Amino acid sequence: MFIDEQTKQHLLWADVLRGFRPRTPMGRKAWERFSPFLPGQEREWEEVLAEQERLRKAAEGDPDWGHRIDACLSRVPDVLPLFPLLRGKQSPGVSGWFQLKGFLWQVKNLGERLREKGLQTLLSEVEPDLCPTLLRRLNPDSPLTPAFSLVSAFDERLGILRGRLERLDRRIREEREALTRRIAEEYGVRPNRWGEWVVDRRSDVSRRMAEDRRLRLVRESAFDRVFAPVLSPEGEGRMEERSELEARLEAVEREVLEALAADFAPHVPALERAAEAVARFDLQWSRMEAARKWQGCRPRLSAGPIRVAGGVHPAVAERLREEGSRFTPVDIRVDKGVTVIIGPNMGGKTMVLRTLGLIVALAQHGFFVPAARCELPLVSFVSGVMGDGQDARAGLSTFGAEVKRVAEWFGKKGGLLLIDEIGRGTNPVEGAALSAAVTAHLAQSDHWAVHVTHYAEVLEVAGIRRYRTAGLRDAERDRGRDDWASRMDFRLIPLAEGEGVPHQALLIAEAMGMPRGIVEEARRWIAGAPGSAAAERLAGGGRETGKCRKRGGVLPWRSGPRG
Repeated sequence: MFIDEQTKQHLLWADVLRGFRPRTPMGRKAWERFSPFLPGQEREWEEVLAEQERLRKAAEGDPDWGHRIDACLSRVPDVLPLFPLLRGKQSPGVSGWFQLKGFLWQVKNLGERLREKGLQTLLSEVEPDLCPTLLRRLNPDSPLTPAFSLVSAFDERLGILRGRLERLDRRIREEREALTRRIAEEYGVRPNRWGEWVVDRRSDVSRRMAEDRRLRLVRESAFDRVFAPVLSPEGEGRMEERSELEARLEAVEREVLEALAADFAPHVPALERAAEAVARFDLQWSRMEAARKWQGCRPRLSAGPIRVAGGVHPAVAERLREEGSRFTPVDIRVDKGVTVIIGPNMGGKTMVLRTLGLIVALAQHGFFVPAARCELPLVSFVSGVMGDGQDARAGLSTFGAEVKRVAEWFGKKGGLLLIDEIGRGTNPVEGAALSAAVTAHLAQSDHWAVHVTHYAEVLEVAGIRRYRTAGLRDAERDRGRDDWASRMDFRLIPLAEGEGVPHQALLIAEAMGMPRGIVEEARRWIAGAPGSAAAERLAGGGRETGKCRKRGGVLPWRSGPRG
């Protein structure tokens, strides 16, 4: 699996793709079973992106042309259920033929619109003569239209029978109209729009109409009676003749439809290829339209690192815009091995993971990505340990769920791993040790891993790339301000050599409303100030700061100079 449901939830995948809606039924079906491009499919991936680039250029250069393409796609009906019937030479009925003709009509129009921009190769799987040939078979008279009906041109018997029916209907209608006029004149009562008379049942007119053999009682209530005209014996004979003609006409129509089905059966493979071509083009068009909303750029293939400049998470950016804030773009380089990000709480570290994971996942699904620039190798999968990963059904705690998930990665190769503070769910000493050990192991692996952490021990691992989030802009100047977001600098900055974990947790806690006394107590705790209850406890019980201590000054996973 390229990306599991848990990771999708962390990346807000559904929120980002909520506006992605293929226009055609076959495009929507294709999207349900759509798979990303994986290592080994670089050429196909590049072709899909190149096509989108050409489409985007054409659509942005001629918006009216884009609207016409949209209209064609939006009118394509669902013909997939018809193909099994036609393959078996079974007629789908008039409405089914109407759908099929509409499909051929829109495919023809789509091809013509693409030809206007020299993009006809995007529907090259559609046989050139397919639409004109089959449209003419469904439209034997002129002119060619998108509608379908069993016109008389299909079979001359249709015209003859319909002519006789029309003449009979006219004579029956004339007899009814003449009788209706006479009844109305004789009784002085006008019929309703259905040719019936509604009269007061207590009236003399009601009594006389009930005795009139030219009328029949249709229904009655406590107040009214409703009468309808009765045709003469000649008129009834015409009705019987009409029923026979209708039956003969229906038989001929079935014969014509069955002949059409037999005629179309050999073309089913070509029709299926045309439907697949429309689905493919629809996905391309819908991906291009979605990427235009987030002003996406074409990702480029990289031989090694994943590089993102100006990366944005569209769903989060939209929410921030509604709140009057702005998303801080992400700039990051992730080499094979491990990239570690440190920084204060609420400094945007997790959002970096979400943005990076989303961009890579979108890119490998063939989208232009929400970034100013992006290059990446195709990875085998994207997976994350982010947030609370408890699996209640499996009875796992947060820590257990994380460990289980991370352990699964070591049996795979070539994935993008997004790790949000692994080890935080257990005691600090063991958590730090596990966090650093996992980082050290992943640093030697075939994965592209990004690890967000507060553990300073992780920074001691050799051969890793390091970043920090900038954090509070000016804690003293902004003390007491409620405008929290504007006080944070969410930029990602390469960590300088020798720079450790920033300590802004107490500043942030104070700014968030923690009583000053508690914060000061915490500061004394850290400093080990005399008189501090915490310091006394530490002095009495041994200092356990949560930091995993070195043995002989060198951590067991540190094998050389810091990379």
